[in-house]
Amino acid sequence: MSLRGQALVESLARPGRVAVVGASSNLESPSGRPVDYLVRYGYAEPVYPVNPRNREIAGLPAMASLAEAEPDSVDTVLVAVPAPAVVAALADAERAGARVAVIIGGGFEDRQSPERRALDEFAAGSAMRIIGPNCVGTVGTEHSAFLTFSSVLRTEHPERGSIGLVTQSGALGNSLLQTLMRRHVGLSQWVSTGDEVDVGALEIATGLLNQEGTDTVGLFLEGVGDLEWLPRLEEVLRDGRKRLFVFKAANSSAGRLAAAGHTGRVVGSAEASHAILHEAGAREVPTVSALADALLVAGTCHGVADVSRPRVAIVSVSGAAGVIGSDRVAAHERLTMAEIDAPAATMLESRLDARLAPANPLDVPFLDDTAGFADAISAFAATGVADVILGVESGLAHDRQELVAKLAARTDSASLVLTSLSEDDQIPSHLTEILATEGIAYLPTIERAVDAVAACAPDHGAASFQASGEADVAGIEWAADRLPDEFPWAKWRVVHTLNEVNDTVTAFGLPLVLKAAGRTITHRTELGAVRVVREAAAAGETFAAVRTICARHGDVVLAQQMAPGGFELMVSALRDDEYGPIAVVRPGGVLTEAMTGQAVLWCGWPSERRERVLRESLVGRLLDGYRGGPRYDVPALNELISTALSAVANSMRFLEINPVIVGTEGVHVVDLIARA
Repeated sequence: MSLRGQALVESLARPGRVAVVGASSNLESPSGRPVDYLVRYGYAEPVYPVNPRNREIAGLPAMASLAEAEPDSVDTVLVAVPAPAVVAALADAERAGARVAVIIGGGFEDRQSPERRALDEFAAGSAMRIIGPNCVGTVGTEHSAFLTFSSVLRTEHPERGSIGLVTQSGALGNSLLQTLMRRHVGLSQWVSTGDEVDVGALEIATGLLNQEGTDTVGLFLEGVGDLEWLPRLEEVLRDGRKRLFVFKAANSSAGRLAAAGHTGRVVGSAEASHAILHEAGAREVPTVSALADALLVAGTCHGVADVSRPRVAIVSVSGAAGVIGSDRVAAHERLTMAEIDAPAATMLESRLDARLAPANPLDVPFLDDTAGFADAISAFAATGVADVILGVESGLAHDRQELVAKLAARTDSASLVLTSLSEDDQIPSHLTEILATEGIAYLPTIERAVDAVAACAPDHGAASFQASGEADVAGIEWAADRLPDEFPWAKWRVVHTLNEVNDTVTAFGLPLVLKAAGRTITHRTELGAVRVVREAAAAGETFAAVRTICARHGDVVLAQQMAPGGFELMVSALRDDEYGPIAVVRPGGVLTEAMTGQAVLWCGWPSERRERVLRESLVGRLLDGYRGGPRYDVPALNELISTALSAVANSMRFLEINPVIVGTEGVHVVDLIARA
């Protein structure tokens, strides 16, 4: 049976008997480092170098070929051979009993190349799990399982800790690993997934979060290739005990093109990805630095994420830094500044230097008074006024050796993040290591410190999605042939003569809308191709005017019953390259440009969940008796959304329904455009 999820991750943490195919006797080279790391850092299980040109590598006897290996003699294989030789090496590994292969070589970016097609075919028919290709490998700290050629490990290796790391980019993952090591953040595992011919980033992230000893995972993501793991990832994130920080790249068309170029990965709508990851419980960060900062705080200050909307206190050597920090806190809905009420002021006053009055932020502007600054931080920590304390120090004002010693000697359990007044005047690494050991995070600036704390707090923000424009769209008639008979249209029919218009007035009543059917004209208002007949006597003149415009553009006239009143919405559905059918609901009609609130709904959620997400959005709140207003028919709207998602899953690629009139009972579709 194939290893999956947590079982796969645990196998990578302790991979058993390891064969390194293509191992080099040059231990400085990428293909020589894995054997060197396993031997040098004390991996306890057997390691078998495989290279026909060497009998011994790093003091270990080498095999000429893995085909020589006895059945069931290998558990894990690291493949470091050129692309044309990879599939043969995998076949040998499978015969030797390997259940996991890590391919560190490249040359598979072109999905139509013979090498990639052969690898895809092998992966589809094998029970052996494959990490890569084009990855840096994997790292497991508990058992010194360094199946990697990471250059960071040439001089040192990461300490064991509670942070997991998953990166689709090997080079960027290598950089993140270096950053975490220099900041003294302990690591449980790192997996570089590369081109993901088999194992994807979501599966690894889910497995890491499910295992004991990993509390937080950092994920660098370009595109998602294993959506089937999203529900299981969401399940492990649901209770809030584990955290997933995501930096999602390839957000622009240029970024998506670049991602496809270096991995062959299909990347879809960034906005859809943001909305779906957010709903799953992931916490997105805007930059690689922000990802590293969040992992530092999560891995060092273990209590930061325990409180919803944590109260923040700022103790600063500079009043200006306190103001900047307060502004930054105010910009985050997930944080709040700690309030100093009368009882809190009394408690603080008894512990503060007599020259200071209780305040937040607290300015401690004394030069060469390290003790006074440290005592002010301790006062906030001891009184419980704040959940998180941010300290802003300076090498120009404080003895850093003394400051670190005093803060490290604290007996309270308050979460403390220390930062510096100047990014160019940072606390030396040997002192930040002492701080990290005592559960105190250090970041270069107050802005980054606040952002990292906010990233660790529960996130209740809303994602924003913009559906891309579509060319060559079709109108109502084309769509009607592809939508179910019960689709909730405001009644319509195509009319060619005045007699047909008059018959429609009799059937539909007045007022009656005459407009272009949408065969060629999709933006009717700009051309004057939509008009209202309010009196029967005006029908002929109005019809003639609209028909003239339609004839000029190769369209025909459509007569439509005026929809009853209600709340106007626009529902857009499209088939995203990465996530499949996505629907976006936003205010329509005259509110389309004025309001940005919207709901992003995914086909992968059941209908009940889509309705729940819809109700919790700004749009949903407006529909549900907002400020004493009407309660509109959200279930009927949700049913329309389900129909739209089904349509773009089958006969259409893009469907924009605007406006949808949502009443207190039922919905009516007035207009739409679509594309196959």
